[in-house]
Amino acid sequence: MKKALIKDSLKEVKNTYKRFISISLMAFLGVGFFAGIRATSPNMVDTIDKYYKSQSVYDIQVISTLGLTDEDIEELSKIENIDILVGSYEKDGKIKIDNSEIIAKIITIDQLNKPVLLER
Repeated sequence: MKKALIKDSLKEVKNTYKRFISISLMAFLGVGFFAGIRATSPNMVDTIDKYYKSQSVYDIQVISTLGLTDEDIEELSKIENIDILVGSYEKDGKIKIDNSEIIAKIITIDQLNKPVLLER
Protein backbone atom coordinates (compact mmCIF):
# COMPACT_ATOMS: atom_id res chain seq x y z
CA MET A 1 0.00 0.00 0.00
CA LYS A 2 2.81 2.38 0.92
CA LYS A 3 4.68 1.75 -2.35
CA ALA A 4 1.55 2.39 -4.37
CA LEU A 5 0.99 5.74 -2.61
CA ILE A 6 4.58 6.85 -3.24
CA LYS A 7 4.41 5.70 -6.86
CA ASP A 8 1.09 7.53 -7.38
CA SER A 9 2.44 10.70 -5.75
CA LEU A 10 5.56 10.72 -7.93
CA LYS A 11 3.46 10.14 -11.04
CA GLU A 12 1.17 13.06 -10.08
CA VAL A 13 4.17 15.37 -9.51
CA LYS A 14 5.67 14.29 -12.85
CA ASN A 15 2.43 15.07 -14.71
CA THR A 16 1.93 18.45 -13.03
CA TYR A 17 5.51 19.47 -12.33
CA LYS A 18 4.90 23.17 -13.16
CA ARG A 19 2.18 23.40 -10.52
CA PHE A 20 4.38 21.51 -8.04
CA ILE A 21 7.31 23.88 -8.63
CA SER A 22 5.04 26.95 -8.30
CA ILE A 23 3.53 25.77 -5.04
CA SER A 24 6.96 24.82 -3.68
CA LEU A 25 8.36 28.27 -4.54
CA MET A 26 5.42 30.00 -2.86
CA ALA A 27 5.93 27.90 0.26
CA PHE A 28 9.68 28.63 0.33
CA LEU A 29 9.06 32.37 -0.13
CA GLY A 30 6.54 32.36 2.70
CA VAL A 31 8.92 30.51 5.00
CA GLY A 32 11.74 32.87 4.00
CA PHE A 33 9.73 36.01 4.76
CA PHE A 34 8.51 34.57 8.05
CA ALA A 35 12.04 33.60 9.11
CA GLY A 36 13.39 37.02 8.10
CA ILE A 37 10.76 38.91 10.05
CA ARG A 38 11.22 36.67 13.10
CA ALA A 39 15.00 37.21 12.95
CA THR A 40 14.92 41.01 12.53
CA SER A 41 12.08 41.92 14.90
CA PRO A 42 14.21 41.86 18.11
CA ASN A 43 16.77 44.16 16.47
CA MET A 44 14.04 46.54 15.31
CA VAL A 45 12.55 46.67 18.82
CA ASP A 46 16.00 47.34 20.36
CA THR A 47 16.71 50.10 17.83
CA ILE A 48 13.43 51.93 18.41
CA ASP A 49 13.82 51.51 22.17
CA LYS A 50 17.30 53.12 22.10
CA TYR A 51 16.01 55.96 19.92
CA TYR A 52 13.02 56.61 22.19
CA LYS A 53 15.29 56.70 25.26
CA SER A 54 17.81 59.05 23.62
CA GLN A 55 15.06 61.45 22.48
CA SER A 56 13.08 61.18 25.74
CA VAL A 57 9.90 60.14 23.94
CA TYR A 58 6.92 59.91 26.26
CA ASP A 59 5.32 56.58 27.14
CA ILE A 60 1.75 57.72 27.69
CA GLN A 61 -0.16 60.75 26.42
CA VAL A 62 -3.24 61.91 28.31
CA ILE A 63 -5.57 63.96 26.10
CA SER A 64 -8.66 65.89 27.13
CA THR A 65 -11.11 67.69 24.85
CA LEU A 66 -11.60 70.41 27.46
CA GLY A 67 -7.94 70.55 28.46
CA LEU A 68 -6.18 69.61 31.68
CA THR A 69 -5.73 71.99 34.59
CA ASP A 70 -2.70 72.29 36.86
CA GLU A 71 -4.65 70.33 39.48
CA ASP A 72 -5.20 67.50 36.99
CA ILE A 73 -1.48 67.38 36.24
CA GLU A 74 -0.69 67.36 39.96
CA GLU A 75 -3.07 64.43 40.52
CA LEU A 76 -1.55 62.51 37.61
CA SER A 77 1.94 63.04 39.02
CA LYS A 78 0.89 61.19 42.19
CA ILE A 79 0.54 57.92 40.26
CA GLU A 80 3.22 55.32 41.04
CA ASN A 81 6.31 54.91 38.79
CA ILE A 82 5.97 58.26 37.01
CA ASP A 83 9.39 59.88 36.63
CA ILE A 84 8.49 62.97 34.60
CA LEU A 85 5.09 64.50 33.96
CA VAL A 86 4.91 67.44 31.58
CA GLY A 87 1.96 69.49 30.40
CA SER A 88 2.05 70.76 26.84
CA TYR A 89 -0.06 72.52 24.23
CA GLU A 90 -0.65 71.50 20.62
CA LYS A 91 -2.09 73.46 17.71
CA ASP A 92 -2.71 72.47 14.10
CA GLY A 93 -2.61 75.20 11.51
CA LYS A 94 -1.38 76.55 8.20
CA ILE A 95 1.85 78.45 7.68
CA LYS A 96 2.22 80.66 4.59
CA ILE A 97 5.73 80.73 3.13
CA ASP A 98 6.45 82.27 -0.30
CA ASN A 99 2.91 81.92 -1.71
CA SER A 100 2.56 78.34 -0.50
CA GLU A 101 0.76 76.93 2.48
CA ILE A 102 2.21 74.27 4.74
CA ILE A 103 0.09 72.32 7.18
CA ALA A 104 1.93 72.25 10.50
CA LYS A 105 1.46 70.92 14.00
CA ILE A 106 2.95 73.15 16.65
CA ILE A 107 3.80 71.43 19.93
CA THR A 108 5.30 73.02 23.02
CA ILE A 109 8.39 71.08 24.03
CA ASP A 110 9.82 70.92 27.50
CA GLN A 111 11.75 67.85 28.66
CA LEU A 112 10.16 65.18 26.50
CA ASN A 113 10.03 64.42 22.76
CA LYS A 114 13.24 66.20 21.83
CA PRO A 115 13.24 67.08 18.11
CA VAL A 116 15.96 65.93 15.74
CA LEU A 117 17.29 68.34 13.10
CA LEU A 118 17.59 66.36 9.87
CA GLU A 119 18.61 69.16 7.50
CA ARG A 120 19.80 72.69 7.79
